[in-house]
Amino acid sequence: MSQFIDRMIRAAKLDAQVYEEVEADKSAMPQAIGVVVLSSVAGGIGFMQNTGLTGLLFGAVLSLIGWYIWAFVTYLIGTKLLP
Repeated sequence: MSQFIDRMIRAAKLDAQVYEEVEADKSAMPQAIGVVVLSSVAGGIGFMQNTGLTGLLFGAVLSLIGWYIWAFVTYLIGTKLLP
């Protein structure tokens, strides 16, 4: 099993060690981007159920925008409110 899939499974199981491992691994950024893109595509597939094939792209883009906003808010809270 590839390291990418193994890390995703362990993160889904809330294995605390995988979060420490990823934090220490400076080359894990492409894997993190891959998880975000895959989850956005999954959001697009879910949105496609209601709107058809064009919903796939629309839903994926909306999911990416939502992820970005959530990451930014989390960053602000973690760095400004709770330093």
